[in-house]
Amino acid sequence: MSPIARAYLWVGRIFSICGEMIVPGLLGYWLDQTLGFQFSIFALIGFFIGLIFGMTHLVLMATTEQTSGRVKDAPGEASQDDPP
Repeated sequence: MSPIARAYLWVGRIFSICGEMIVPGLLGYWLDQTLGFQFSIFALIGFFIGLIFGMTHLVLMATTEQTSGRVKDAPGEASQDDPP
């Protein structure tokens, strides 16, 4: 994969995680304004839920990135690193 393609891949991942973190809070803020609350309780709940979703996605993405491309050895088979 070319460096530009890899950069675009990471930009897309970063924007999706940012969206997951911010959009629930903005929806909560809109709901607070629509219902006429003076204290932004739904915005706080939305940002908290967005933080949980974003961090979960970030951890899953990091763990799958570390293990992607690796082939696990089947039981009983020698790996390529084992001497013959």
